[in-house]
Amino acid sequence: MAKKAAAVKKGAPFSKAGRFLREVGFELKKVHWPTRRQLLIYTSVVLVAVAIMGVLTWLVDSFLMWAMAFILR
Repeated sequence: MAKKAAAVKKGAPFSKAGRFLREVGFELKKVHWPTRRQLLIYTSVVLVAVAIMGVLTWLVDSFLMWAMAFILR
């Protein structure tokens, strides 16, 4: 066991990569994955929020273009 630990400490890239992938697998087992319904709801909320922000950005941009055109006349 000491040799294996020494190999990991020395920097054996394949040992480190294997250990990393095992730990990733353990962590993924702990993740709470959303149901299909939750995923659809969350996606809808994000899309609606993006659409609202897009419209607000467009309105502010249009107003600023109008204001600059009015000032520069």
